[in-house]
Amino acid sequence: MRGSISKFWVAVFAGLMVLMTMVPLTTAAAKVPSLMVDGRPVTPAPSLRWEKETVLISLKDLSTCLNAGFEWNEAEKTTWIQKYGRTIFFRLTTGEVKKNSQPITLPVPAQLIDGTFYVPLRFVVENLGATVVWDNAANQVNIITGERHTPPERISGQAFNALVAYTDQGKLWLLDGRETNSQPKQLFDSGLAELVGWSKDGTWLAYKYYADAKYDSPAYLWVVQADGSGARQVDTEPVYGDPEWSPKTNRLAYTIEQNSADGYVSTGIVRYADITAEKTQVHTLVEEDVVMIPSFTWYPDGESLVVSFPRTQEQPPRLERVGLTGQRSLLYTLKDETPIDPEGLYFWAFISLKWSPDGRYLAYHLRMNSGSLTADSVETGVLDTETKQTYSLGGGLRYPQWLAFSPDSKKLAYIAGGGRDVILNKQLEIADLSAGGQVIDYSQSGYVDTQPVWLPGETNKLLFCRGPENEALFESNNLPGVIVPGQRIYKLSPDGPAAAITAGPTTTADYYPSPSPSGKEMIFLRLERFNQGSLYLQPLTSPEKAVEVLRGLRGSPGYYYNYYPEWISVYWLSEAGQ
Repeated sequence: MRGSISKFWVAVFAGLMVLMTMVPLTTAAAKVPSLMVDGRPVTPAPSLRWEKETVLISLKDLSTCLNAGFEWNEAEKTTWIQKYGRTIFFRLTTGEVKKNSQPITLPVPAQLIDGTFYVPLRFVVENLGATVVWDNAANQVNIITGERHTPPERISGQAFNALVAYTDQGKLWLLDGRETNSQPKQLFDSGLAELVGWSKDGTWLAYKYYADAKYDSPAYLWVVQADGSGARQVDTEPVYGDPEWSPKTNRLAYTIEQNSADGYVSTGIVRYADITAEKTQVHTLVEEDVVMIPSFTWYPDGESLVVSFPRTQEQPPRLERVGLTGQRSLLYTLKDETPIDPEGLYFWAFISLKWSPDGRYLAYHLRMNSGSLTADSVETGVLDTETKQTYSLGGGLRYPQWLAFSPDSKKLAYIAGGGRDVILNKQLEIADLSAGGQVIDYSQSGYVDTQPVWLPGETNKLLFCRGPENEALFESNNLPGVIVPGQRIYKLSPDGPAAAITAGPTTTADYYPSPSPSGKEMIFLRLERFNQGSLYLQPLTSPEKAVEVLRGLRGSPGYYYNYYPEWISVYWLSEAGQ
């Protein structure tokens, strides 16, 4: 029913836009108009005023209506509002107004009235990327953002053999797809969650929880059972970085922060926790006097971890194998070809550690001692732990999700290309480790690639996302459309060029391919806006049979549009005959 109501309002507003886009806001009505946002009255009603046939609104009230960023600087007498990547800045003392640092002119001056700062409503809203429609008969202003204000709703009652965890505006939900017409279950109302993922057997979901509802506040590691019961905090200390489940058992490895005079700071401490229905048992594996542990990952056998230690005055970056009882052995030390200049730039640590399934090859990125340069590009490499030989694969971005070993461990699919924006210059490449690290470029001119995922058990079939480069977004930084319009999920096979296996409107974009164990179907996220979309279920070979499962998921496009941390985590249960 909510979907029908939503479509009704869209139709009504579309009609109003056609009929009234040329009708100015006038003073024909004696009373101050009411305000609607996406078909809903705003309560409490904000303060509106008429000024020369223009409706003015308090900038603070407008930021609340639009869920936009807002800040007032009393000392400088400046203020700004931010939405969809657009910022409008006001300086009261001079009347200066800028949009994304470029001067603009208001139709009616912004003004301070009785201590409240008012701005022309239509002009500001439309310059932020939303739409304003005036309903003369109702004496009403309608703002249309296109955003959804209700929780995601299940659209299809079709059963599927998977458990799905997802976050919606930071709230955590669970859906058991095996139950026909089952409804999503919300786990908590307050705070924010960030997905870590499912345990190996699918009985537990791990997530980071921010009690203060701010992602810059301390994050605590939590687990919950697949049916939504038994939620518990794993450790009394907050965590940083990315916790990781063991590939064999219900064990979680993680690094922690500790409180200090400067607030919570990262440490050189690595722990793991055994998770059972009865209790959680925490063990400390590493406790080093370093500023942080940049990265770690489980060995494929689940009996030890490889831990990255950063460069110090005495030692270059190194990797150590650490057993569950604390025994340690050196795995590899970075070879410095030239002396390090402490005042210059140098490789600081191994990050994004990813093992091949057979435990022979370790993929990594090299983090610089400059955060800015690390964000722009990092070196991608592979360590052969048998020969101690490394393969340098060129530059890319630092996302471990962009490193994917084939099931037979002979190939590494990765995304190459510098520049921190994922909408330009990102290419799929595959290194053939059985052929000495030979690199084959599978990119397509004018397109960007992300999120490589091998089909289970297949050594030559890879899923990934591909869409047209978005030069316009790069130049303007203007939202609210999708980041890469027309992005689809592709399949790369040895018998021909990569081909799209999803089909949707060019105004949408597909992300997060999650294939079933048989490789016959998948779940993926389709966005119709940069921060909102639907979850789909589809046979890999039949895009026309895609079924919308959940509608209205909302989240962040992430750091420079990388869409991490993920909004969804899928656990496929074993299928018949698997």
